Amino acid sequence: MSDGEGDNDILNLSSMERAKDDESDNSGSMSCDDEHVGRRIKRFQRHTTQQTQELETFFKECTPRPNKNQRSELAQRVNLEDRQIKYWFQNRRTQERMHRDSHDNVTLRQEHERLLRDQEQLKEAREARVRNLCNICNMPTYFCEIGIEVQQLKVENAKLKQEIDQLNRILCGPIQLPAGPSAVQPSSSSMISNAPLELDSGGGSSMMNLTSKLLDLAKAAMKELVMLGQSDSPFWRINPGSNRETLNYEEYKSVFNNGIKPPGCVIESSRDTGSVLMTSLALVKTLMDLNKWVDVFAPIVHVATSRKVISTGPSGARNDSLQLIKAEFIVPSPLVPKREVKFLRYCKLLQKGVWVVVDVTPTNRNRNLLSYGGSARLPSGLIIKDMGNDYSMVTSESYFNPISWFTFGCMVTWIEQMAYDESHIHQLYQPLIGSGIGLGAKRWLKTLQRHCQILSTLWNLNMTQGFSGMSAKGRAEIVKLAQRMTLNYHLGISDSSVSKWESIQVENERQNMRLVIRKKVNEPGELTGVVLSAATSVRFPVSQQKMFHFLSNQNFRNQWDILAHDTSMEEKDRIQIANRHGNYVSLLQIVENGMLVLQEIWNDTSGALVVYAPVDDNSMEEVMMGGDSDFVHLLPSGFSILPDRETGSDRGKDKTSGACLLTLGFQFLVSSKPTSEVTQSFVKMVEGLLDCTIGNIKSGLQRET
Repeated sequence: MSDGEGDNDILNLSSMERAKDDESDNSGSMSCDDEHVGRRIKRFQRHTTQQTQELETFFKECTPRPNKNQRSELAQRVNLEDRQIKYWFQNRRTQERMHRDSHDNVTLRQEHERLLRDQEQLKEAREARVRNLCNICNMPTYFCEIGIEVQQLKVENAKLKQEIDQLNRILCGPIQLPAGPSAVQPSSSSMISNAPLELDSGGGSSMMNLTSKLLDLAKAAMKELVMLGQSDSPFWRINPGSNRETLNYEEYKSVFNNGIKPPGCVIESSRDTGSVLMTSLALVKTLMDLNKWVDVFAPIVHVATSRKVISTGPSGARNDSLQLIKAEFIVPSPLVPKREVKFLRYCKLLQKGVWVVVDVTPTNRNRNLLSYGGSARLPSGLIIKDMGNDYSMVTSESYFNPISWFTFGCMVTWIEQMAYDESHIHQLYQPLIGSGIGLGAKRWLKTLQRHCQILSTLWNLNMTQGFSGMSAKGRAEIVKLAQRMTLNYHLGISDSSVSKWESIQVENERQNMRLVIRKKVNEPGELTGVVLSAATSVRFPVSQQKMFHFLSNQNFRNQWDILAHDTSMEEKDRIQIANRHGNYVSLLQIVENGMLVLQEIWNDTSGALVVYAPVDDNSMEEVMMGGDSDFVHLLPSGFSILPDRETGSDRGKDKTSGACLLTLGFQFLVSSKPTSEVTQSFVKMVEGLLDCTIGNIKSGLQRET
């Protein structure tokens, strides 16, 4: 029965009433037609008021798409057949959609009328302006007294003033050139004066002077980055405790000016090297396109804006291009606030197939970093080299064909340096961030590699296992849905200005816990109502590998997951993202009630993730057939695992010893009414669930030891 068959029921009921009138008029025996009408009356008997109220209550407070088990329970409760329940909900959803469409039509009609009025006003203004134009110079009549050339110069001068004002706002006042590593001693051409850049509004010469000095600053940072990126660079040493590369400050200060930490600040430095399934040109275009950069590094960069792009190369070329960027960097924990950073990004082609992309904050190290969001990016970025001798075959058009990315790869050396104020970071995470793990080079590089692996999976149709008979479009939508689920999880547990979560007042609020709410109304992929997100972080005396194995193993699921309490989960299907275990998207099913659960997991040396969300079985059937996954409702929960500072997962050959930092994040639908308030009793229940989950994980790990 389709959603439109509800109208047929009304017509049939009208036929029933006419049949009753005919029956009352004929006092004789019933004919064959009368018997047929009688059967139709019995077949289309209306639901009782109690039945309708019960179904309406379930539709509004629970879900408009009940699964098979819910329909069976409802059928027993209201004394109807399962088929009648299914048809009633289909018709009710149709009525709801018609009501929304009617409301949207009214809104669009009002907007259309407003646009017509605005159009009429603009038309009248244009006609009035034409009447006041000079017939000779085509300028407004009051401009005729001023020479055309003088007027054009004034307009151009005003534009230049505006651009300089924007640069001043971006850089938080006069620019101070770095007195530290950005000035390279060995080469006189790379030395930059420590005098401030005086910005004025004197016209085009000031703008050209400013651009020139910004480029000098970026080029000096690029030279430092190249020196730090050399494989035999003396500035790096292996930390014997963690087997990680750390900056050798003694050697560093012997080459660069004033390599001393600013008062009250911490400097973190890290370096990592690895291959990427992308050409150097494609990677450079991704880094210089702000939207693509945020999309690739979504787990780290939640929001970024570019206020100015200065390109000194040929039209459309990336070489010698410069940007001013403001961004927020996120660590997956409620105990680490977002890191706001303002910096220049400069791109340079050193030689054929070798690129450098460098970031640097134009501020003196000794200045108050709080005016720069509490942090400053020291020369950081990538040295990108195409692998093999085939890179010359790649053209700029290859970027628009992702399949070619996986034919030609590149080798990336990633360097991260940051000076920041650590006073706002929880003591549990200060060693982790300071050692370059939380936002270090390894995490950036692993995130890039993981994104390329996802792209490879989407384009390689023979790579997946499971989902028999599913189309390539269905596989792509499943992975796309999992990405959205993971991003929503990160937004719920971290402090990001783009997440639209609001803090709530909590009695006896815990310092290590984050409780926020979000109110949604008829947004695609979002449940209408009030959603509560709760997150906390805990240190466990077990390694990242052991924690990941415990949380991702379905045999241990019932020991900590409330969804699988007193039952178990079975993996129905899987999409392998990488050619190794521990990085895949799967569809699980709870044995007891048949509920489907979408899950994404990954595990590498930068950390691990286990994120899952219950999904509607009807919606998932549509997605697996190639339907749009943007309309699937998700309430993600899960775990983010980071290795502890000196006892991480990459410590020597022992993968089982050490410690890790575990972040739990759960999301709950408080009410389907967006105007509802979160009660303190509900908050206490959520806090108890977090504590219970942590306790169950501890007990389960002890049993498995």
